[in-house]
Amino acid sequence: MFRAILCSLMIGLCTPFESQSILASFNIDLSNGKVLLAWTIKSGSICNGMQIFRSQDSVEYELIEDIQGVCGDLSSPVSYTFTDSEPELNATNYYKISFGGTQESNVLSIDVYNILNNSYLLKPNPVSGISDLYFNNDNQNQWILKVYGDFGDVIYTDTTNGTKFILDRSYFSSGKYYFSLENLNTRNIINGKVLFLSS
Repeated sequence: MFRAILCSLMIGLCTPFESQSILASFNIDLSNGKVLLAWTIKSGSICNGMQIFRSQDSVEYELIEDIQGVCGDLSSPVSYTFTDSEPELNATNYYKISFGGTQESNVLSIDVYNILNNSYLLKPNPVSGISDLYFNNDNQNQWILKVYGDFGDVIYTDTTNGTKFILDRSYFSSGKYYFSLENLNTRNIINGKVLFLSS
C-alpha cells in the first residue's frame, strides 16, 4: 500500500519495484572479528524498512536487525552500513538484506575465525584438494608463505595482505611439508605443517 500511494503522488518517477534491482552495490568485510556490511540503494528507488538476515548454512536465516522507516531516495543514491558485532565464530557467515519484504539482495558470505596471534588455522587438513590457511592480520600487513621441501629448501612461496593463503594440492606431491608464515612488517614468524594426500 505504501508503494502504491507514493507512486501515485510521483507519477512518471516510479517504476514497478519488483521489476528492477534496488541495489547499486552490496559489500562485506571483516575487521577485528566484526562483520561490516555496506550497501547503496539506487537513485529513484525506495523501500519501507530493511531487514538484515544471517545464516550458518545459507538455507535457514535469522533476523539480526530490523531497520524501520523509509529507505532510499527518489533523487539520489543512499548508502547504509551495519556492523554485526557477534557473528558466529569459526564458521562461514551468510548475509542478505530484505527491502520491505518485497525484494532481497544477493547473498554474501564471509569466513569468521577466532585465531590467536602467532597461530594459524588450516582447514581442511590433511589436504586432498584445496585448503585455506588462515592467520591473524588485523593491520593488513604483508605476509609471505614459504613451503619447504625435504632438504629445507623453499619449494613454494606466496604473499598477501589478507588473512589467508590458499594451498592447492595440485602444486605438491603427497606427503608432509613444513611451512612458515612471516609478517614482512614486524618480522614475526609462525611455523606449521601440512599433510597433502595423494589424489
